[in-house]
Amino acid sequence: MNYYEVAPLTYLGRETDLLTYSSDQNILTGQAVIIPLRTKNFVGITLEKTTKPSFKTKEIKKIIFDKPVISKTLLETAFWMSEYYCSPITSVLQTIIPVGLGKTRRILDDERSVPSPDFQPKLTPEQVQIVSDITQDTSDSPHLIFGVTGSGKTEIYMRLIEDTLKAGKEAIILVPEVSLTPQALDRYQARFGKRVTLLHSYLKETERFANWQSILSGEKSVIIGSRSALFAPVCNLGLVIIDEEHETSYKQDQAPRYQTVKVAEILASFSKARLILGSATPSIGSYYKTQTASYKLHTLNKRVIQDTLPEVQVVDMRNEFKYGNKSIFSEKLQGAIKKTLADNQQVLLFINRRGMSTFVNCRDCGYVATCPNCNLSLTFHYNSLRLVCHHCGYQEVVPTLCPACQSPSIKYFGTGTQRVEQELRKIVGNKYIIERMDKDTTKKRGSHEDLYNRFAKHQTDVLIGTQMITKGWDFDNLGLVGIISADTMINFPDYNASERTFDLLTQVAGRTGRGKFPGLVV
Repeated sequence: MNYYEVAPLTYLGRETDLLTYSSDQNILTGQAVIIPLRTKNFVGITLEKTTKPSFKTKEIKKIIFDKPVISKTLLETAFWMSEYYCSPITSVLQTIIPVGLGKTRRILDDERSVPSPDFQPKLTPEQVQIVSDITQDTSDSPHLIFGVTGSGKTEIYMRLIEDTLKAGKEAIILVPEVSLTPQALDRYQARFGKRVTLLHSYLKETERFANWQSILSGEKSVIIGSRSALFAPVCNLGLVIIDEEHETSYKQDQAPRYQTVKVAEILASFSKARLILGSATPSIGSYYKTQTASYKLHTLNKRVIQDTLPEVQVVDMRNEFKYGNKSIFSEKLQGAIKKTLADNQQVLLFINRRGMSTFVNCRDCGYVATCPNCNLSLTFHYNSLRLVCHHCGYQEVVPTLCPACQSPSIKYFGTGTQRVEQELRKIVGNKYIIERMDKDTTKKRGSHEDLYNRFAKHQTDVLIGTQMITKGWDFDNLGLVGIISADTMINFPDYNASERTFDLLTQVAGRTGRGKFPGLVV
């Protein structure tokens, strides 16, 4: 009889995470098994063989897969995360292993048509030098590619992936937002065909499991996704790419909490893989590491198509108000929107706030509607006619009288994406197609991809959005970017507010001027 330490994929509510089970079979480290626990059966991961304990053990009921579902290096990374972030190993493994591992599932057909691999564009001298420096580097130092928007970082990633695949290894590409995965999937499938797959939390459970299993079997070797894709069950990891590495969405804020870039460093180190970080606005922390020789720095100072970055015009809205313009759009931005649409080009409008109004206030007594849970101001949503807390999700009906003094002087202040859409329709009418991309309009599965595809195919004239639209997107017909209330983010109670504001404004400004048009940012 053999005895094994097993980590159940469920919360035990105790200090000890690991349990001992027996089996007459020879089970490998990292295999998924069915184990009895109390009165139910659960999935567990075998960790190591152990000696016979002094107490009576239960027997492992079933082995789910013939091969390990978690590699040795990924398991080492899981234990490192457990110790470094003070989190139970079972909690870490639940993040790594997909939900419903032991379920019987129907086989999914891959309905997506995959194009034949396309041609390779000629690299610029800067790109050639960076690819050469990285491929010839024999150290285990991570590489930071600091390149302006539109400078061709993605093509460098492509060449490094090709080098990795030729060596018989797999590559993982992380993007900060699920909204960026449709564009990324199209690009990488156009180069690498059916070897590419997606892995992120917005996929249906059955689809996500099917993609996970295709990676485990070795069928897929280029994995694209959000931060959870870092834990893809690859057998021989050779390359990890973290695009837009500065993004705060790479920080997991639910247990087990972790910083993706830090975990990627550890995983790459254990796997002897290359780690590539890319950004037009690298985080101060990452840039500092290039100055202390922890990271190796590579710079791209020019765009591939346009020689210069788009023109940026800053408008002081205090002056607009003095001259009688009480709209949220400056005269300059209104004129630029009309001209851009008349020229059959597209417009992107960014405001880092969803909803209609950011707070509701009584003009008589000063009452402000706040969330009873978070003590934050509630945001008015016009479509549902409700006040919503964007932190915890609390909702209540819009009051007609002030709850404090019963005055009817309830007023709405501040601006969100819904208000921008409403005001814009007053300027351009119903002649043009206007869509919003925020948390409210992307609740349904596939909504990110649908919005992206409509804008990419020029079926949408104006796209209004929050930070979802600020990074990574590449559209050749985008002539204008308008940034509403650009300075509000710098007043957030966050020590990173100034850095975060600079990142967002630089990134969203870089969405235009990527095609034959020079582009304009207001």
